[in-house]
Amino acid sequence: MVPNCLIRTLSPSFTNQKTTQILLGSLLQHKPNAFLLYFKYFTSSTTFDSESDGNHHKDDTFTVSYLINSCGVSPKLARELSNRVNLKNSDGPNAVIDLLSSYGFSKSQIAKLVENNPKLICANAENTLLPKLKFFRSIGVSDTDLPKILIRGRHILCRSLEKCLIPRYEILRSALLDDEEVLRSLKSSPFGFSFSDTKKNLVPNIEVLRKCDVPQSSISYLMTHAGTLAYREHSKFVEVVNTAKEIGFNPLRVNFIVAIEVLSKRKAVWESRFEIYERWGWDGEMALRVIRKFPAVIKLSEETFTKNMSFLVKEMGCPSEAIAEYPVVVGYNLEKRIIPRFSVNKILKSKRIHYKKKKVLIKVI
Repeated sequence: MVPNCLIRTLSPSFTNQKTTQILLGSLLQHKPNAFLLYFKYFTSSTTFDSESDGNHHKDDTFTVSYLINSCGVSPKLARELSNRVNLKNSDGPNAVIDLLSSYGFSKSQIAKLVENNPKLICANAENTLLPKLKFFRSIGVSDTDLPKILIRGRHILCRSLEKCLIPRYEILRSALLDDEEVLRSLKSSPFGFSFSDTKKNLVPNIEVLRKCDVPQSSISYLMTHAGTLAYREHSKFVEVVNTAKEIGFNPLRVNFIVAIEVLSKRKAVWESRFEIYERWGWDGEMALRVIRKFPAVIKLSEETFTKNMSFLVKEMGCPSEAIAEYPVVVGYNLEKRIIPRFSVNKILKSKRIHYKKKKVLIKVI
């Protein structure tokens, strides 16, 4: 029989509730051996958990402090990131920061890189990161561009050098045929470079364009201006290419690439754009003619398109139909180009130098 004083002493260790004291007392009186085993487990486990919590709290505090003071992240973000990474000491992280600094990363860029992928701070600087950084420098990536590429392609440094980065670089090189174009493509779409299936999508997509007699200059334009599109799922890419041909875009012109980019947008985007064009008197057929001449018109936001059309039609007095014949004008910058040149036109008019209204769009703007 275990003394009642022991029951009273031990009860608070479990809980302050009276019901627990009754259950504990029953356990002590009827199954003392079972209690001793349970008590031994309880005391040892609580001691271990207490020490574990203390160490974890200590590591957590160190992690937050290091992320703030050495990586330059905000206190709030440091606390959030500490749930994803747990630093034991500063040796490894210091080596990572020193290495990144030697490759052109500023403190703010290191903070952004850590924010995007906090586990990088735990990587082995010499064996894991250095070979990849050397590789990018060897193919001509400058210290200015490297941080930008790696921040936008936040998982590039997590990919295997031999199995992923080098093979994908070689595929890009075979598609673009020029080292400078490869670098421009890397800057345009670092995410596609690190994540997309190049053999399954990029290679056959480029092959489709070549079968359509798309010139190399246009392929380079695609990779450097709309790189993500080049990595698109092959079946969807083929569908968009065929649609561009059916509408009447010429594969020999760079506008064919712009058309592919535009046609890849969601159906809802197209429908909203056609509704806007209709407000300005462009029916479906006229809108398609505009898109054939200037496919980038689809990229213009509703605000930009409406603002530019309002000025061209209401202030300059240009008929909407005339703009449809020369639609590139609606893509010009209103403040930097259209308004200043319209001001010149007003001066010319005041001096009785007149242009036919049809030529105003071309000669003045």
